[in-house]
Amino acid sequence: MASGAPSLVARAGSATCHSRIVPSVLAAASVAESGLNAIEIAGAVRDRGHEVMVVSRPGLLVETVHQLGLPHIMLDRAKPGLLAVGRDGRRFVNEANSYHDFVQAMLGSNSAAANVPAYLVCDRSFIADFGIGLVHPGTRDLRRFVNAGYLYEGATIAELAAKIGINGEALARTIERYNGYAESGIDEEFGRGTSELNRFNGDPTNKPNPCLRKIGLGPYYAVAVWPSDLASSVGLHTDARARVLQSNGKPLKGLYAAGTDAASIFKGTYPGPGTMIGPALVFGWRAAMDAAGALDNYATPTD
Repeated sequence: MASGAPSLVARAGSATCHSRIVPSVLAAASVAESGLNAIEIAGAVRDRGHEVMVVSRPGLLVETVHQLGLPHIMLDRAKPGLLAVGRDGRRFVNEANSYHDFVQAMLGSNSAAANVPAYLVCDRSFIADFGIGLVHPGTRDLRRFVNAGYLYEGATIAELAAKIGINGEALARTIERYNGYAESGIDEEFGRGTSELNRFNGDPTNKPNPCLRKIGLGPYYAVAVWPSDLASSVGLHTDARARVLQSNGKPLKGLYAAGTDAASIFKGTYPGPGTMIGPALVFGWRAAMDAAGALDNYATPTD
């Protein structure tokens, strides 16, 4: 089920991004429902008790011969020396959290439009060390990314802020606060670097916090990221054997569901990597074993 959230399309001759960025919109929420609707007619029910219906990620789309999804999942956001701001120039999230949590923060502010798009901001040394999005670590010539409108560049913080359309004084204050957290190792606003997931995706050589480093001398850079959907959380209601259930709680004979066809056991949350593929593997196996009449040969606490 698609979220209908905005994304970006870069109309380029190749995935290296040589042209301009233009807005686009992902599929409407109704486009993938025909299959579920047909199964519901047969008596199955959907599990709707979820915090959110879609697992999301920040990213963009580059349109080449094929449309390529280019998410900002974890290779840049958790690294020390990058922060995310909304159009008010302020941070709104722990940047090192999961991509789903990042997007939920984008959409969950008092004025969601203030954080859509959000901007990932860093200095030149960050790109040299870690890269950002499409830009690989160590890339020396950034002009093609700047010319494409993918990467914004400013010799000063004020110049960068003007190019991305946010208040320069607010951005400067945000960076000053962030640099203080980097020095102490404690993110007093969002707790970046306090979880195991944060630290794992950071830089273990960076002390005292693997996810915090001062933003230093210019030039400065920013990339715009938009909410986009990754997977569905809502799906068919199933039991521990992956059997699809009816409204009376009884299984539909011979019908199983796993992966994104089944309702997520995490109920619209995303605790970390493997949230989608892990249950798909487990319940796919359980469905096959049950269909073969062999599942009861494997004792499990849920049976």
